[in-house]
Amino acid sequence: MRTMKTGLIATALLATLVIAGCDDGKKAAENEKVLQVGTFGVSIGFSYKQNGKDYEGYDIAAVNAIAKKLGYDRVELTTADMTGLFGMLDSGKIDTIANQVEVNDKRREKYLFSESYIFSGAQLVTRDNDDSIKTIDDLKGKKLGVDVGSSKENFLRKNYPDAGIDIRTYEEPSAIIQDVSLGRLDAYIMDRAGAQLLIDNSRLPLKKSGDPVYRYEEAFPFVKNEKGEELRKQFNEAINTLKADGTLTKLSEQYLKQDVSKE
Repeated sequence: MRTMKTGLIATALLATLVIAGCDDGKKAAENEKVLQVGTFGVSIGFSYKQNGKDYEGYDIAAVNAIAKKLGYDRVELTTADMTGLFGMLDSGKIDTIANQVEVNDKRREKYLFSESYIFSGAQLVTRDNDDSIKTIDDLKGKKLGVDVGSSKENFLRKNYPDAGIDIRTYEEPSAIIQDVSLGRLDAYIMDRAGAQLLIDNSRLPLKKSGDPVYRYEEAFPFVKNEKGEELRKQFNEAINTLKADGTLTKLSEQYLKQDVSKE
C-alpha cells in the first residue's frame, strides 16, 4: 500500500513539474523578442534557399545582424512576392521587408525608410550573343521580363507607357533568365547588384547589357506610425554601426562577391 501511495505521489509531483515546465516555456516564448520580417525568398545572393537549408543571402544576413545588435532573440521570416510583402507590412503582420526594397518617391509617400544598406541600379540582362540591346529605347517591339510587382515594373509602366515594349511579369527570377536564354524573352531588367551573380550561378549564355537604366538605393521600409518611427531610428543606429565596423562590407562580399553597402 505504501509503495502504491509513494508511486502516486511521485506521479503527481512529476505531473506538477511538467506543467510548471510547460508554463515556464510558454512564458519564455511570450517574453521572446521576435522581429517579424518579410522576404521574397528567391533572389540569389540576397534571399534564397539551397538544398532545403534556411534562407540565406546578404539581405537575410544583414537583417539578422541588425536584430542581434538591437537585442532581438530571433528573426521570423515570412515569404511572399513584393506586392504581398507590402500588404503584410501595411496590415502589421510584419515589421519590415528584407529583400532589395528600392527607395523611390512613390514609396516615400507611404513608408518610412532606414539608412540605405544597398547601392545599386536597374540592369538589362540579355543573351551573350545579342549586342542589339543596350538601352530601354532598344527594346521597342521586344519582350522584356520583369519581377511581378517590383519597382522596375512600376518604373517601366510609368515612364515608358508608349515605348512599344512587351512587358512580361514573372514570379521567379530563374524562370525569367531561362526564357531569355531560350529566346522567349529578349531581355530581363533586374537589380544590378545581383545580376552577375545570377548569371554566373545559372551558367546560362547571358550578359549584362549597357549601363544601368537608372540608379537607386535600397533600404528597410516601415509603416508611418509611432512604432515605425521607433524601428527606423533603431535600425539606423544599428546600420551605421555595422557599416562603421565593416560587418556589412564583410557580409556583402561573402554573399555577393562585391561590396554593395557603399555608394
